[in-house]
Amino acid sequence: MLAFLYSVAGISQTYITREGEVSFFSSAPLEDIEAVNNRVQALLDYSTGEMAIRMRIEDFQFPRALMQRHFNERFMESHLYPEARFSGTIEDFSEKMEQGNAVGVVAAGTLTIHGVTRETEIAGTIERYGPHLICKAEFPVSVADYDISIPRIFIRNIAEVVEVTANFRLAPVDD
Repeated sequence: MLAFLYSVAGISQTYITREGEVSFFSSAPLEDIEAVNNRVQALLDYSTGEMAIRMRIEDFQFPRALMQRHFNERFMESHLYPEARFSGTIEDFSEKMEQGNAVGVVAAGTLTIHGVTRETEIAGTIERYGPHLICKAEFPVSVADYDISIPRIFIRNIAEVVEVTANFRLAPVDD
């Protein structure tokens, strides 16, 4: 990600955050599970719409320590697959965003979770707010698509598809 930052910083306006938020919600018959990661790194090249996002799996925080341990050890195997990433381009990205108006966008690229990389499209919004860009998206992720196995004992506790929400407040990189 840093190499990407340095390659675009001198050419165009780059926006970045190291405190983006990604959360997920799993609704299953026996329980709902949600977790939040507030240490997500995101980068956007404003002139091209290229975007890169990176997060450490262990940074997800759960309401109960046991949930967090099971998530990291049994499901996500964060010792083997410590990060999740998205790399892509916002389609038809326009530099003519008006202050305070959210613009609907679609980012097309690759999403890597649990060591599996898949082509994906993620719909969301971008809004200019002062010098910042506010990026938001909600999208489903099928655990089977990323080879995440759910042990039989937990099959009624974890949804096959989880809802992911991303929120980033990106600041311009000072040249």
